[in-house]
Amino acid sequence: MSDQSLVAAAGPQGPDAAPPAGLPEPAARSPVSHGPLGGIGLALSGGGYRAAGFHLGVLRLLDGVGLLGDVVALSTVSGGTLFGAAWVRSLLDRRSFADFDAGFSAFLKRTNVVRQALDGLESHRPHGRPSSPSLIRSAAAVYAAPEFLGDRLLGEVLDSPTLPLEEVIFNSTEFHTGVDFRFRRSANPTALVGNGNFPLPREVAARVRLADVAAASSCFPSAFEPFVFPQQFRWPDDFPLPRVQAALAESATRPGMWNGGLPLMDGGIYDNQGIGSLLLSYREAADPPLLLVCDTSPPEPDLYTEPAAGHRGRLTLRGARLLAWLVFAAAVASLLAVGASAVRDPERLSLRGALVYGVPMLFAAVVAGGMLWMRGLVLQVGHLLKTKVQVRDAWKDLQRLTVREAVRMLELRVTSLVALTSSIFMKRVRGLVYGAAYADPTFKDRLAPALIYSLERESSLFAAHPWLRPGTEMRALADRACRVPTALWLTDVHGDSGEAELKTLADTGYATACFALLKYLLRDADGRLAAGDPGRTELLERLRRVWNGINR
Repeated sequence: MSDQSLVAAAGPQGPDAAPPAGLPEPAARSPVSHGPLGGIGLALSGGGYRAAGFHLGVLRLLDGVGLLGDVVALSTVSGGTLFGAAWVRSLLDRRSFADFDAGFSAFLKRTNVVRQALDGLESHRPHGRPSSPSLIRSAAAVYAAPEFLGDRLLGEVLDSPTLPLEEVIFNSTEFHTGVDFRFRRSANPTALVGNGNFPLPREVAARVRLADVAAASSCFPSAFEPFVFPQQFRWPDDFPLPRVQAALAESATRPGMWNGGLPLMDGGIYDNQGIGSLLLSYREAADPPLLLVCDTSPPEPDLYTEPAAGHRGRLTLRGARLLAWLVFAAAVASLLAVGASAVRDPERLSLRGALVYGVPMLFAAVVAGGMLWMRGLVLQVGHLLKTKVQVRDAWKDLQRLTVREAVRMLELRVTSLVALTSSIFMKRVRGLVYGAAYADPTFKDRLAPALIYSLERESSLFAAHPWLRPGTEMRALADRACRVPTALWLTDVHGDSGEAELKTLADTGYATACFALLKYLLRDADGRLAAGDPGRTELLERLRRVWNGINR
């Protein structure tokens, strides 16, 4: 099966698929000399630590075969942003790849982001205000650890004259208009930070912390609440939140556009592969980079399976309601009876009286109050059904259901909704984005998908090049990598603090990237290999030696 057959046909890319009205077309890029593949653009997908470990292996391969210096563009999402932001910081600091590799690996193995975010939940309230706690705000503090992203600012990425990347795009999704929101460095002077609906002024964008960018990009639903920009972001002492809000208000393109803030969430909601941003960046470019799509979305043959039905049970909702009223009446009666006894007892104010009368009265009052609270909650649900979905007198029909049947109805709705948002919608969006990439004439013959499950799939190239077929152990390695959950921690296997899981992911990324580049070269869509191009020929032999080594 070919890579192209794994994705759906092209589809629309949303309201920001073209520059906002009034902006000039992207400036043409002057050709730059690169290696045998030309410039390389990396699209690093989301997937939590599964993605981060896989992408680490991809860069190990590029570094090992001498292609890492050819990377000119980077578009990242969610777990890919955790990796990409850390790598960009290492480039700013002029660190070697080996140094970055060791430091990033150590961070993954020792850091459980959710656990540490929960530990600091009460400590990281935005700007010291007595607002509700925010888990994503606390996660940003984890990313701001000095050994990871620290307090480094996006402005360092935007303005660095030494950063060897012309495009750096960290993707999130904004929830007001439902499109991509990009924290972006670009060689194109007309490129926006943000999007056409909510463009960020340069002075604000430059002062956004990389840790907050990583948090916004990896803020996946159900695990985190929305990350509100700019209110929940942390700002430098010399550019505090009031000054940020004043700058946003001054640059606003319509009245009140920043009122209440802009909720940001995981970039994977809009495009989990980060492909769309690079398609827009190089739209109609004369010399586009090779687009290496590092995609850690595992295959999901069964997107939703209905939970097994249990016993019907005997207690109906009507019976549960009657039972609740009996419990309420018993609690009120107990409260009155114990109170009456306490009034007649001269020792009611002693310690004995507190234990004999006070505790039972408190318990009865709590039970009675809790029953009233639950009744109020049920009435609110009934009111919601009447006003929002135009369902009236639902109780008349629902009261005949048993409690277990009602719970199952709720379970089916919740589980199917989770499957819809986390799997079905994601699969549909993935197909549209890949379809758009294959249909884009700019990237015709310039796509090399490195899918986490590629090593387990058949290829039409195996007949002509049997040496390319992955061995049994390599297919098993990819299968283990696909089974790693989307989480922000590594599983401790046999007390190794995640070492085995990280090795599985990185080794899979390394092998998959080699496999993807070999297939790209062997397909030879531009005919350079057949024409005897010495650079392509030498790179093919280099990659083949690597492949034969890991396949053994």
